[in-house]
Amino acid sequence: MARVNLRAAFMSGLSSTVTAQQVFTNRVDEVAAFNRSVEGLCRTLDEAEVSPVVDRAQGRRNVLTLYGIGGIGKTALSHELERRLLADAAAERRDDVVAVRVDLSEDGACDIESVLLRVRAGLGQLGSRWQAFDLALASYWARAHPGETLQDFLDSSPALRRASRGIGLGDQITESVRQLDPAGLGGLAGLAHRAALATYRAVRDRVREGRLLADCELFAELIEAEADYETLSYFPYLLAWDLDQLSRRARPARRPTVCVFLDTFEVVNGRVDRTVERLIQRCVYLMPNVLFVITGRNRVDWADSGVSGELDFTGPQCWPNLHFSNDSVEPRQHLVGYLSESDADSYLSEALTRDGEPAIPAEVRRRIIAGGQGLPLYLDLSVSHFVALLARGGQPSPADFGGSFTAVATRSIRDLPREERDLVRTAALTDRVGADMLRAGQPNVPDGSVARFLRRPFLTHDDAYALPYALHAALRQAIAEADRTLPDGWSDRDRGVVAARLLAWLGERLEPSAGRAATAQALESGLRLSALYGVFGDWMARATQRLVEAGQWSELGDGLAAERDGTPEYRAVLAAVRGVQLRRTGRAAEAVELLGGAGEGVRQDGPTAQLVRIHLAHALRNHGDYTEAARIYRDLVGGEFDAVARYWLCDFDYLNGRFGRALDSLREQRSRGPEDEGERLRLIGHIWRVNARFDEATAAYTEAIGLARREDLAAAEAKALANLAQTACWSGDTAAVSDAAARARELLDLVPNPVELVKVRSAEAVAHAVAGETGAAVEAVGATRRLADGIGYRGGHNLADVAQILLAVRRGDRDGARRTRAELDARTRRSGGNTYWVPIATSWIEGVSQAAEHDPGVEWVDGPAVSLGRWAEVASRR
Repeated sequence: MARVNLRAAFMSGLSSTVTAQQVFTNRVDEVAAFNRSVEGLCRTLDEAEVSPVVDRAQGRRNVLTLYGIGGIGKTALSHELERRLLADAAAERRDDVVAVRVDLSEDGACDIESVLLRVRAGLGQLGSRWQAFDLALASYWARAHPGETLQDFLDSSPALRRASRGIGLGDQITESVRQLDPAGLGGLAGLAHRAALATYRAVRDRVREGRLLADCELFAELIEAEADYETLSYFPYLLAWDLDQLSRRARPARRPTVCVFLDTFEVVNGRVDRTVERLIQRCVYLMPNVLFVITGRNRVDWADSGVSGELDFTGPQCWPNLHFSNDSVEPRQHLVGYLSESDADSYLSEALTRDGEPAIPAEVRRRIIAGGQGLPLYLDLSVSHFVALLARGGQPSPADFGGSFTAVATRSIRDLPREERDLVRTAALTDRVGADMLRAGQPNVPDGSVARFLRRPFLTHDDAYALPYALHAALRQAIAEADRTLPDGWSDRDRGVVAARLLAWLGERLEPSAGRAATAQALESGLRLSALYGVFGDWMARATQRLVEAGQWSELGDGLAAERDGTPEYRAVLAAVRGVQLRRTGRAAEAVELLGGAGEGVRQDGPTAQLVRIHLAHALRNHGDYTEAARIYRDLVGGEFDAVARYWLCDFDYLNGRFGRALDSLREQRSRGPEDEGERLRLIGHIWRVNARFDEATAAYTEAIGLARREDLAAAEAKALANLAQTACWSGDTAAVSDAAARARELLDLVPNPVELVKVRSAEAVAHAVAGETGAAVEAVGATRRLADGIGYRGGHNLADVAQILLAVRRGDRDGARRTRAELDARTRRSGGNTYWVPIATSWIEGVSQAAEHDPGVEWVDGPAVSLGRWAEVASRR
């Protein structure tokens, strides 16, 4: 099929009689394979005694793979298959055929959240009711994205925004929630985070009571599981289940047809780390009633036995059609080959016509075919060269054509005016460009030249992207090679200079208020430029810290060049991200080792070196070395991360009993936002609490709770409630403790934080001990220790020790209290923090005077006699 190529037609000039067409060469075998795959999957589903959605042990027959070298026309083939599928459906007046396209080379496209939402948006064309998936997503979103509405996320990516707005995805999901809980409304499309959490609670409670989707196996397990990517990657099963239900309701009519086109698959199956591929493969396996059409450079090896361990579903029993021995049953794997000579001639004959006849003479076509060997991209460039010669008033001859692909690329560059040659070189430096980005790379090029360049036929355009123009990857590489032979070709230094301009433009357009997705996309593009051309911008270190603080560290930097490549700053940023990954997954010692040598060769007063050091300090702190962490924090005061360093220095002063100094610093600090202010208030509350100034502590925590409620910061509210329970427990008011603990647990059920659960349980242990409820106190102390051991939280044993000492003193067992105090003393001295608990415990065992002498380094707010006197009263209270 052909349609008018407006760009090529424009280039050929007003007086030209040549008509330019965009031609899809009829790859008969591949098109037929696709048609048989659609029919074959439908037949497999109809004939199955048990739906493969339910019977997850059945082998999957829902993947058609079209693979081959770059420039062979795989993306064009994928688009044509999609076009034919939808055109045939329209001709048959079918409204139950859906196509979803995901180009995995797009920034952020490999994110499992984006992939799933793109698929859900496509399925929304079949109807608005996808109850299992929508309710599970609402539950997941409330916990995984506190404070971020689903609609904001949908709008953050142009491709996702276009897909979701077309069917009102946010409204569809909100309606699913409204049908479940009219009062809750889900908070997804724009309501407060608290409403979203209420939705999760409503879903969870109905599931537990067996009143919601009890016939959907594993729905309950997915609702109860942690809200992370691992859990989310199983949600495609829910989409498949919903689609299966829709198909059953449609009978005896024809079942809906859904095809997902995954293009540029080499982005995920060409990596050493196959984590992203595992998540996407899981999606494909769990949706056996959807045909996945995969196009990429590599054969998919899922049916091979040797990849077990890297991927979940492997071997011929899982993918019987993908095994190399299958050469007949569709859907299967196809190597997309070069065009035959007849197909190539048909392509060239139809691409340019004059009065209905081929404009390219037969002898020129033969010359092109001989040089291109059937590579479609080669033919495209040759057609562009023919048009350029016509536009200059010349008569193209066979001598003007042929040669290697690089030679053709060289001619394509030479055909352009000087300004456009620089523009095409600029476009070849990065994956995607836009007009403003090109102007930034070439500030002296006139706007008219930019506009003309963007109409060139070798550029693809897709307004689903923020940067809508792209050169084919093979052409980008060929241009870089060809440019070295041209008289005005760029040197490596020239490329570096332009790459630096592009990098600076990316940083300048990234506003401080930019959302998470925009920041991540800019940083990914910047890191690629840095890896390839040896450039770097300080904004990249700041953007990295912003994403880490937002919790987006798990996928950051994934798939980029190894750390030994690129500039020292580039390597340092990747090391910082890797350090965060290690620390957040409980491998603090490995993080310390990695980050300790990551700043070599980096300017020490710059943001990148400070980024590495702030995360080294965090890793040291997690590893129990408070002293060395504090030394680094002190070095970072006044630098890029001044506010973070000052806060943790205040925390270090608090841990070591320098209460007055910590209070003075906290009162002087200016918070960067509500999260910072909440942390500041809670640390002030900690200081008052360990000085037995319980009223002031309660006031600080109450203010922190109010702030968290106003700002919809559920995690921060849970922490402040746990601290409030830790304060109320010293009064022996078990009712007050129970109330604060219950409210904290309710939120911690939604935004899990096991450390805070340890604190809540220790508060209950103290409250029981103060109230003289020995049995309940002993049980709570044991539970505190078990929880602390379960998560590797050493500080949890300090809290358990304090409760156990108090319980022993109240029971008259002072020897037992002394033994536990000795363990507490040794543990806190090793860690370099929390040592103030030993004199507090001593005030209960030996009296205030001996307690004051035990650790004279503690700077009690009201002096040792008064502060420890208040603590002594706690043990004597009846």
